[in-house]
Amino acid sequence: MTSPTPTSLPLRAKFDKDFRPVASLAQSDAEARLRDEEASIEPPEELGVSRYDVVRVPSNFPTEDDLIHGTLTIPGHEGETDRTLMYWGVFDGHEGWEMSTKLRVSLMEYVSHDLKTAYQTPPAETSQEAISKAIETAFERLDNDVINAGAAAVKASLPLSEALSDLILTYAGSCALLGMYDPSSSLLRVACVGDSRAVLGRRKEDGKWQTIALSADQNLDNDAEASRLQEEHPDEPDMIEDNAVLGMYITRAFGDGRWKYSTEIQKLMKDNYFARSPRSASLTPPYLTAKPVVSMTEVQPGKDFMIMASDGLWDRMKSEQAVLLVGKWFDRKAKPGTSTEEAPKKSTYAQQVGSDVPLRSQMTSWEVHAESIIVVDDNAATHLARNALGGADEELFRGMLTFRAPFSRNLRDDITVQVVFFGSRSALP
Repeated sequence: MTSPTPTSLPLRAKFDKDFRPVASLAQSDAEARLRDEEASIEPPEELGVSRYDVVRVPSNFPTEDDLIHGTLTIPGHEGETDRTLMYWGVFDGHEGWEMSTKLRVSLMEYVSHDLKTAYQTPPAETSQEAISKAIETAFERLDNDVINAGAAAVKASLPLSEALSDLILTYAGSCALLGMYDPSSSLLRVACVGDSRAVLGRRKEDGKWQTIALSADQNLDNDAEASRLQEEHPDEPDMIEDNAVLGMYITRAFGDGRWKYSTEIQKLMKDNYFARSPRSASLTPPYLTAKPVVSMTEVQPGKDFMIMASDGLWDRMKSEQAVLLVGKWFDRKAKPGTSTEEAPKKSTYAQQVGSDVPLRSQMTSWEVHAESIIVVDDNAATHLARNALGGADEELFRGMLTFRAPFSRNLRDDITVQVVFFGSRSALP
């Protein structure tokens, strides 16, 4: 084996005892990191969306969040006019990035197939329920394919590399949030699996903003989800503990084979493919499902916007706060130079050093409040992310973004946000 030549090794120009691999971020550096993955898209007017803004702010490395946005054309039935839908997706992965990436690449292939099949019946016979059912079926088909492929790989005793190619998706998991908008009917569907969340903001006649839920978090704080699990798994007192399903805080997800496979399959995965041990309380899997709850809402173009985000955003603000924040952003854009309720640039973080409550507890539970709000971004999604990361408190904002993986996960999650404005471009400020 040939040793590397000196010129092929990394060289350091000088020794520096004060060198720091992670430097304290200046405000400009923090701004650049916040905006590194932002975009604003203006689709063709006929699609009924004036603009949508996107941002992703990683915490994990690689980031476990992913997203999609675009259009889907459905061929018309027997000479009918083609139908073009808009879609947006947010995928919040856990235990790795693999499942959220799979959703980014594959989910719309499944949805497209099932929607095209549903629309190939005569228009008068294509009910709105059938369209929602097609989306539901597509979600379940994708997850079943992932779970079945993993089980088949285990039973076939494939070589490690080949088996892991299928199994790795079942070691990881992901929430999924998909919005689909039909401009011909102004109908917006949102399919939810997990605890990413979508809300609609609507401008009322008095100029105030109304918050309309488009999804419900699927965890054990949701009474309907808790009841469903108890009905599906009666007489299992150890299934739910510490507000979790066998250790999982969400009740629906893609992947996550540990909550779906039989104990027999899980033991084979552990013995031969380095998976974790089966949970002793797992008696009647599956406990998680990728069957989405699909909502349908009639949009009022020119008055409505939608916020879709992973729970990294919702950990820091309530739905009503997010709608009001975008409302403030909208009003500031409409009337440049007007004042908003912005906090002075003093740091609440610095003031709390030395208090009786540990800073870790204070900062991990930090939420948006009136004094922290600031409106400085041209991108509405970035505006929400900034306010989730400290807002007007520049010291906190810089500190949040200075933390890098893996330690940043102790303070903040990956944040992915999409904000969609419905209506003509003239309605935008």
